[in-house]
Amino acid sequence: MKKKIMDLIIYTLLFIGAIIMCFPFYYMVVTSLKESAYIFTVPPQMIPKPATFENYKTVWVEADFKLYFLNSLKITLPAVLLNVFLSSLTAYGFARFKFPGKELWFSVLIATLAVPGLLLIIPQFDMIRKVPFFMDNPLTIVLTSGIGGIAFNAFFLRGFFESIPRELEEAAELDGCGIFKTYWHIAMPLARPALATLVIMSFLGVWDDYFWPSLILRDKRDWTLPIGILGFRAQHGVQWHLLFAGTIIAILPVLIIYFMFQKYFVKAVAEGGLKI
Repeated sequence: MKKKIMDLIIYTLLFIGAIIMCFPFYYMVVTSLKESAYIFTVPPQMIPKPATFENYKTVWVEADFKLYFLNSLKITLPAVLLNVFLSSLTAYGFARFKFPGKELWFSVLIATLAVPGLLLIIPQFDMIRKVPFFMDNPLTIVLTSGIGGIAFNAFFLRGFFESIPRELEEAAELDGCGIFKTYWHIAMPLARPALATLVIMSFLGVWDDYFWPSLILRDKRDWTLPIGILGFRAQHGVQWHLLFAGTIIAILPVLIIYFMFQKYFVKAVAEGGLKI
């Protein structure tokens, strides 16, 4: 009986916490469906009457959010693929191969996590500024985002690769698989939970990044969604119904990616993917 009461209290607290966490998102969705005249009504409308999707049409077509959305996709997708590929190669090398100073080099790699990313912005921008090709070029964001974060990702993936039985790789070698084929056909499929988690984190980091793209992409035709949202606010003022509609558009791909890989994400956490 005591256990049931404790479980009831715990689940009640979790339910209340979930409502508190989700309410701002719900309010944003509701506001994005309202006409401007109904945004500041007292008491506030928790269910929009009348509900309209005109705000989404306005920001998508008239405010160029369609262009910003496509720009974000063109940058994020290749950047995530590059990041996951390079991170997995690095992690697999440290997990499976022996070479002089292996642990020392891995410690140096991990030590770079202690350097705040903002400290590197100025030297990175100074180097890129000296090569005109890289300024105002979305490829610059793809390359820098694809390379960034490899230290943490390699730390994250190494434990998964080390947990794969060596017998599977030895069997692949006997069947004529080389090093890369063993990595690609044996290690990568078995590490899907970790890779899915990495895809979620990498996608979120690149898709939501504002500061670095705003330094490189000065042409409005190359703007990504975070830059476009701030630019829309600066140009049109705070029109909450339109601003929230644009924000929902920016959030949707992240939610889709998360729900696509959710089961792998949970599995990765449950299996303790952060061990080394």
